[in-house]
Amino acid sequence: MKYDRNKIEIGHYLSKTNIHLRDDNVKIAFGDEFDITDVLKNNQVEILYHHKNYTFDKDILENAIIALSH
Repeated sequence: MKYDRNKIEIGHYLSKTNIHLRDDNVKIAFGDEFDITDVLKNNQVEILYHHKNYTFDKDILENAIIALSH
């Protein structure tokens, strides 16, 4: 079975670019690390960033992050 490196799953990630969450005015900067804590329905994921939980669209994160561990 081939691993899909673009598949987003629970784990620790590094941002390859600046990522914005408009609803909460949150910005994950290039090089920041964060955790994906849950993969939700409706194409959403929950992340833990600076000790706070946020919900992001998976489409925003695809190709903008690098998995550091799963």
